This record gives sequence, C-alpha cells and structure tokens, in this order.
Amino acid sequence: MCLIFFAAYRKIIFNEKQIIVKCMKNKSIVIILCVIISFFAMRFCMSSSFFTVGTMSSCLLYPVLVIQKCVVMPVRFWLNDRATMHDLRQQCMTLQYERDKLFAQNIAYQAEHHYWRDIQELHNFNKRYKENVGHIAQILARHLSENNQFFLVDIGARQGIKKDMVALYNNCLIGRVTQVFPWYCQVCLITDAECKVAAFCSSTGATGIHQGVNDSKKTVLQYVSHLETVVVGDMIFSSGDGLIFPNGFCLGVIKNVEKGDLFYTIDIEPLLDFNAVQYCTLVAKSDVNDDSV
Repeated sequence: MCLIFFAAYRKIIFNEKQIIVKCMKNKSIVIILCVIISFFAMRFCMSSSFFTVGTMSSCLLYPVLVIQKCVVMPVRFWLNDRATMHDLRQQCMTLQYERDKLFAQNIAYQAEHHYWRDIQELHNFNKRYKENVGHIAQILARHLSENNQFFLVDIGARQGIKKDMVALYNNCLIGRVTQVFPWYCQVCLITDAECKVAAFCSSTGATGIHQGVNDSKKTVLQYVSHLETVVVGDMIFSSGDGLIFPNGFCLGVIKNVEKGDLFYTIDIEPLLDFNAVQYCTLVAKSDVNDDSV
C-alpha cells in the first residue's frame, strides 16, 4: 500500500513539474507575442488620426491583460485545484474512518440482537464488548500467501498470552493464537485454510462452518443445508460452538450463493482488510463469555 501511495505521489510531482515547465514555455511565447502585438499596435495608434493618450495606454495595457489571461489565470486555477485535491483526500480519510466505526457499531448491534433473542440476557452481552480483559497488540509482520496466512504480533508469554486465545478488531474475528514465544506470538487468520469457525447467518440463522481458502479477500461457509435460507449480503457471525472461538463476532459478508444437492456453496468476503490492520486485541474465550466481565 505504501509503495502504491509513493508511486502515485511521484507521478503527481512529475506531472506538476511538467505543468510548470509548460507554463514557463508558454509564458515566454506569450510575452514575445505580446511585445510584437504591442509594437504593431503602437505603430497603428501613432499613425492613426484617433491617437490619444488613452489609446496609447490601452496599447500598453493590452499585453498585460493577455499575459494574465494566458499565464497567470491558468496557474492560479491549477493551484486552486491542487488545494482542492488535498482537501478531498483529507475528507476521504475522515469518511473512511467514520465508515469503519459505523461498521463496528452495526456488527455489535446485530450480534446483540441475536444474543438477546436466544438467551434474553442483553446486559451481560453488552459487557463483553468493553474489551477490558484483552491485550492490545501491534502487528509486527504479516504473511499472506497461498500456503498459509498469519500475523506475528508484539506480545507473548511474558505478557500472559496463551495458545488458542483469539484475536479481535472492531468486533470482527481475526484469528487465533497458534504459537507463543516469550516476546511475540503467531496468529492464524480466519482466511487460513486450517482455520475453521462455527458460524451462523445473521438474518436467517442458517448455520455452517466458516473456513479460509488461503486468500485474504475470500473465505467460504461450508456445510449449510440446502433446506436453509441464505441471503446475499447477510453478515456471518461466530456461533461460539467449540472450545476456541467466542460467540457473536463478525467473520464477513455473503457475496455469492450457489445451491447444491445437499449443501450450499457460499463465498464470503471478510470485512477486514488484513493488509491494513495494524493492531488487534488478544483475549481468551473464557474471558469473553464470563458473565462477570
């Protein structure tokens, strides 16, 4: 991502230099033309019977007006456009940040609704989103290949990290801790083919197994019965079945559905951009599901 921005920045600077060079060339040409025009205009005025001081002044002023029109005004417009582009970039970054916050809130609201419908204990479910028992970790390195997908984060056994703790970000599930070292640990992502999570569809309640395919932009939901209802655009949440992953964290959005003889073929797009995530929260399932939290 940094390389793309750097290349775009260099391209913008190169284009700006070209524009400035063109403006300087055009300026020289315009000045020469204005001098020639002024010379002939003055000769015409002096030879004309209507020659006055005002006419003489207009002959001197006309080249200045031409220069302003052909050189000064385009440069001014270009500078204004450049300032406008900077403002638009800032607004775009602000809107992206607000969008991420709204996505996180939406996930929390949908998960709360499902949990309340199932066990009628919304108050306890709200407490689990305060993240006061988690360990905030920064991502040191990321490995996103066709063979496996994982993060290396900057906390390990010395900070109390244990194997099978889960990694979260903005109410989305990132993966689970598979290896723990003294100063750092390895997190297997939900996009890894070895990572399987019991999951359900938010609006229809259809259940299945979420699994990665070693692609950071795509996962699948397997073993969903053809008798269930599946809707494109529905969010997928972890169900909490099993020993590792807690209930109610988002895995992605359904992008494509094909009905088979026994099971659906369902493609999922993760909500998170695993190339852009910089931090995550590590927490054990027992802490997330503890009613005292």
